[in-house]
Amino acid sequence: MMELFVGLKRYSMMGLYLVSALVLLVTAALAAEETVFLGDYEVSFDLGNYAGYQLEFEEVPYATVDGKEHPSHVCWIQADKMMMIALTDYGVLMEATSSLTRRAVVSYLNDAECTSIQTHEVDIEGKPAILGLGERPSGEYLICAIYWPDIHEVNGTLYGQVDCTIASEAPAELTEMLLNSIRVRLPGEEPLVEVRSGSDRIEL
Repeated sequence: MMELFVGLKRYSMMGLYLVSALVLLVTAALAAEETVFLGDYEVSFDLGNYAGYQLEFEEVPYATVDGKEHPSHVCWIQADKMMMIALTDYGVLMEATSSLTRRAVVSYLNDAECTSIQTHEVDIEGKPAILGLGERPSGEYLICAIYWPDIHEVNGTLYGQVDCTIASEAPAELTEMLLNSIRVRLPGEEPLVEVRSGSDRIEL
């Protein structure tokens, strides 16, 4: 370590600033992407340079299908304002039409006592999603988006087994980063380096 500092002294002051800046950029880049496991699924997201958060995990009862309870695996992104990612694997194929997904988004926002609810069709990970916005009793806004990472068509109807719910009270810029960077990798799926076009990005 001492040799490193001695070596740095040989640089000009400008060179030292450049080296320091590069170290900070590399550190930020390495720390930016988070990868977590929710149930059997690997989930990654990137909040850029924002580091003022902690991750907490829990499993909560969510839905009963054919008499069997299916839990949601939840990642809470605890910061000044809450963000959340929840995955629910129903074990069987469920209809994943936009109307049913919209109903689930509206139900989530209603349960949070939101009013003035608006919904929009968007793409998350290149998959159809419903994004909802509602005003809480406190006057703050809550975002909820739901999509099906494994969505596919069967005889003209869309189905999925796993749904992903994203909720956020955070500022628009931070919520946008979460929505635009989230990636759910299904079991057996190869890692994918995904470049999303500007037209696919969600802007709040």
